Amino acid sequence: MTQGQRDGYAVSCAPYVLVRATVMQYPAADRPTAAFRAELARLSELTAALTALGPPLADALYASRDGHPQDFHREVVLPLRRSVHNGREPRPALLARLADLPARVPELAAWLTLRQSRAEALAAADRAAAPALAADRHALAALCRQPALTRAVALTSADLLRAVERAGAGAADRRARKEEPGVLRYALRASTKTSPFSWFTAVGWGPLRPGTDAGPALALPNPVPVVEANRTLVSALTQALLAAPRRRAGLPHRMASTARIADGRACYARSRPVFAGGRYLITTEEEVELPAGGPLAFVGAQCRRPVALAELTRRLSTALGGEQAAGPAAGFLARLVEADLLVPCDPFDPQGAAPLEQLAHWLRDWPEDHDLADRITEIGRHTSRFADTPADRRPAALTELTTRWTELLAEAGRPVPERGAPLAVLSEDVVAPAPVRTDGQLAPDDTEALAELTPLAELFDLGQVVRRLVRDRFVARYGPGGSCPHVWEFGPEVATAWEQAWQLGTLLPGPDRPAGPAELAGLRAEVLGELTGPGSPGESGGAGEDDADLVLPTALVRGLGPRLPAWVRERPLSYSYFVQRDPDAGLLCVNHVYGGWGRFSSRFLDALDPAATAELTRQVRRGLGPGARGAQVRPVGGFNANLHPLLVPDEIGPDRRWASIGESELDLVHDPVGDQVRFRLRATGELLDVLYAGFLAPVMLPRRLAALLCDHPQGVVDLRPLLPHRTLAAPGGRVLRTPRLTYRHLVLERRRWQLPPAVVTALGAELAADQQVPVATVARWRALLGLPEQVFLRPAPAAGADWSADQLLTQLRQPKPQFIDLGSALQLRCLARWLARHPGGAVLEEALPTPAGHPAPTRAVELVVEAYRAGRVA
Repeated sequence: MTQGQRDGYAVSCAPYVLVRATVMQYPAADRPTAAFRAELARLSELTAALTALGPPLADALYASRDGHPQDFHREVVLPLRRSVHNGREPRPALLARLADLPARVPELAAWLTLRQSRAEALAAADRAAAPALAADRHALAALCRQPALTRAVALTSADLLRAVERAGAGAADRRARKEEPGVLRYALRASTKTSPFSWFTAVGWGPLRPGTDAGPALALPNPVPVVEANRTLVSALTQALLAAPRRRAGLPHRMASTARIADGRACYARSRPVFAGGRYLITTEEEVELPAGGPLAFVGAQCRRPVALAELTRRLSTALGGEQAAGPAAGFLARLVEADLLVPCDPFDPQGAAPLEQLAHWLRDWPEDHDLADRITEIGRHTSRFADTPADRRPAALTELTTRWTELLAEAGRPVPERGAPLAVLSEDVVAPAPVRTDGQLAPDDTEALAELTPLAELFDLGQVVRRLVRDRFVARYGPGGSCPHVWEFGPEVATAWEQAWQLGTLLPGPDRPAGPAELAGLRAEVLGELTGPGSPGESGGAGEDDADLVLPTALVRGLGPRLPAWVRERPLSYSYFVQRDPDAGLLCVNHVYGGWGRFSSRFLDALDPAATAELTRQVRRGLGPGARGAQVRPVGGFNANLHPLLVPDEIGPDRRWASIGESELDLVHDPVGDQVRFRLRATGELLDVLYAGFLAPVMLPRRLAALLCDHPQGVVDLRPLLPHRTLAAPGGRVLRTPRLTYRHLVLERRRWQLPPAVVTALGAELAADQQVPVATVARWRALLGLPEQVFLRPAPAAGADWSADQLLTQLRQPKPQFIDLGSALQLRCLARWLARHPGGAVLEEALPTPAGHPAPTRAVELVVEAYRAGRVA
């Protein structure tokens, strides 16, 4: 599982995998659906052949003018040629006047034969559509009766649950047909997509035991639900309760940040959470200046470790002269509290389990809060019971919890905003608590190829560009070897570096490019040149060659590691490879390349077998390298998926009761030896590797934390700049097509077709104008664009997208990728409705592996393999 050492560049894969598998299986093909699929495939092939014959036939008709009278050419041949050129059906009367033209023009004879065959195939597909539609609806009803689907959709909408239950009961009225596209979309989500959410997908972990033979189909044994109260609501309630002076007085307090002193003024970074519902907290941020004085400096020094407000008042009054200063000291501290510069710490560990129980236990210190504590405890009990609640009772349970939370927050002084995001009262994950057997799921060739791929991922990783831009901005501000004693101060610069890196796009060399990433840009240009030069795999050829896969040469990829700039290889790196096996084609498909260091396992570790945490902890510490000191930053941000255990010895945080290192103990420095921006522990001079293993994107967390969250920023990998592309003419505009990108037996990018809005509109209009199962329209577009039978429908990438919280929220609001089987009668019936959800354009991407059309039910299984690349050895 280790790539050979090449000039100091070595990569190894972790000895375990995270497994994500759909709980439900995609139905097997039965006789009616298989017959329809075969007829539609034949129709599509004949339509493609007929389309391909059009240009040579048009040329042959033009060349035939000397073989017949001018009147015949004008009245018969030219109209026929126009119909062929425009892809229109010639009038029957025109075809009846062809006389001996087919005998004199062989292309016309072949075209007429194909046309007749296509007409027969169209009739056969139409005849097969009705029984296939009935069979598809029967299979959908069976899916809708599965508890996994109904339990999951109950979390989305009570109306959706009712529609799913009606479909499961076989309803066939007008309402059922209107609901059918939505119901089918969720059934496809549950049986083809592996994104964890409730009972759609189960998550497990297991030791990686490679084998040369593919193992049996992998399923997660005995999955169980894990339900947690929404930490956004817990945090909002806690903040509301802390607004009462009697409650916060006994809690430790800390300063909002360290103080930057300049010209007699002390500047602080202040963050205030804003409750807006939803699944994460929104914070407002600002810098606040005060006159720098002795009392303020004294309070800051005393609060390096949080201290109770009463004790802090005593210490300050003593420093100011004794008991007679108690009043002014209390007043001074009260003003700092009112300004949110002196803030109370949470009454319990933000990463701790059972937060509602801990909150209720804390409230019982005040007799007048016992009733409130009882109500919080009751919400916790109702939340815990939800895991075992059947689907038909879940909407009522959610409604009751929502009502309880709404009343409780209003009474506490934090009412739910009228125009805020809908309340999400809980989260539900489904996990396999015992280790999963992964025998034969990955072969040695698989992990070897993934290890070899790592330098290519680094070359096209936006995070590497960010790292260099951060270094350049730091040196420009603080000088070579400079130091920043306030971590929050550099946060906006890190955010700007992300935005700048995003704007650089492909990072090709140019006069306006920043100097920092120039080496990376130059190497990218070299690699692209090696792929597109004469005789290279990417050299453009004829139409057939444009459709061919782009195969990355083995020698190029294997030799890329030592060619990376030294500053790229300076520090260790980890990637998470999301892969799916395609057993039919013998391929391993790489779905995503994200950051590693345990991030995608972290959310589930507390519910998995303890061996998972132990193994992951050993691997992360081994991956950091000998002598490295790792520290973790674990902000929750109200996001349940940010809850995870500590994987390294130290944690950096504002509350020293839970964190071993305070933010005030760190310097952000430029290390001239490695030419990197690093965190340095002020007391010992040790350089730290700071890991953030949360799921919430850093741009959604306060900017003051940006430097801590992005000490290892890698994981935004995009290999599409390697791909050639061409455009295809289509009704409404031109479609951008890119080929498949492969390396050895890895599929790195699937074939894609990007449809602009006008093309989506044109396709939708044709589908709507066709019959109930639009076989003719689908066959024509499959032939026109060269589409495979099974695809995923995705939103088109937004023009002018940037790396910001607003852009991320916009992406989250877009429709999720959806599987479409262009050989399914029921899915063809729903296709126009699904396309209408993409007014901004859409992308069709080949489905690989294919979920549909198999003789046995199939389950979507995705493995997450972590790769670790060592840094420079000192």
